[in-house]
Amino acid sequence: MTIQTATAGVRDFASDVSFNAQNTAITKEGEADMLNAAKLQNELNRTNMFAKLMEAGPKAAKDLIS
Repeated sequence: MTIQTATAGVRDFASDVSFNAQNTAITKEGEADMLNAAKLQNELNRTNMFAKLMEAGPKAAKDLIS
């Protein structure tokens, strides 16, 4: 093994580690975005449900349950 071969191997390894670190960070950021979107959607659904109940009263409650 020559110095150039060893250096190329170290460079490839460092590149792989860097890629994996970036990929992991992007995946975690995407996961956080998806969780936040789900929370916002749940909040919107609850708000819409409460608005319907306030607008129409008991009949709306029955419609939502059935």
